[in-house]
Amino acid sequence: MDTKNSTAAGSTPAVADTKPILEVDGVTLQYKTKEHLITATYRVGFDVYPADRFVLLGPSGCGKSTLLKGIAGYMKPVEGAIRLKGREISDPGPDRVMVFQEFDQLLPWKTVKQNITFALRNGGKSDNAAEADDIAMEYIQKVKLSGFEDTYPHMLSGGMKQRVAIARGMAMEPDVLLMDEPFAALDALTRLQMQKELLQLWEDTHFTVLFVTHSIEEALIVGSRILVLSPHPGQVKAELNAFDLNHENVGTKEFVEVQQRIHDMLFADRILEDEIQTGDKG
Repeated sequence: MDTKNSTAAGSTPAVADTKPILEVDGVTLQYKTKEHLITATYRVGFDVYPADRFVLLGPSGCGKSTLLKGIAGYMKPVEGAIRLKGREISDPGPDRVMVFQEFDQLLPWKTVKQNITFALRNGGKSDNAAEADDIAMEYIQKVKLSGFEDTYPHMLSGGMKQRVAIARGMAMEPDVLLMDEPFAALDALTRLQMQKELLQLWEDTHFTVLFVTHSIEEALIVGSRILVLSPHPGQVKAELNAFDLNHENVGTKEFVEVQQRIHDMLFADRILEDEIQTGDKG
């Protein structure tokens, strides 16, 4: 199967005539534990286009986060290639910025503004302190944290810390913002609010984001395009568009039908995996 061009029935990339900004071409990623060599992904392929909200969706252990590490330049594929703007990725760079789910990703001894200006100055985005301050304040305002610029992380809620992390990432103006389940550790109401704010930020700036989640509902709300991955190791099951779905569609017939289609894809894999394991024991 041609994994890079596989789409769900009736779906085609809405930006097919645009040159992709990120190309993941038949990528196999592996890592070692003390006892085993783990194949996290097997020949995964997809393209991310400018202004995509591209979601990697799949169960735990399907290699979603490992793919982000490969794209970030922290892991090299054992097979295939990852290219950003046509250049093969070989190491980390400021053109790819990661936002994690952990709340402790901020520097605790620096204020909200200082966390952002530190990234700007050390990431080569700005060599001027006044300019860095201006950029930091612009993005602090975008994530609705005006008035908290001089606050330290330990005084912020989990949702506010994530806003700072997103502001820091967006201030760097990377080619692709990488988000590894950034809202997974938040309570349900805060998670809902953060999803809405992320979409509003996207409406304002149309940045390109690669978003990892294991929640089907979140994938459909946040994503414009979704890549469904199978477990152990991660392989492409399908790619589909979700441009017309958002919070307002949750519970509608259209939303539920797509949600159920994805659930069936993932559940079929789990049934097969259980049957294989049961057969092995027998």
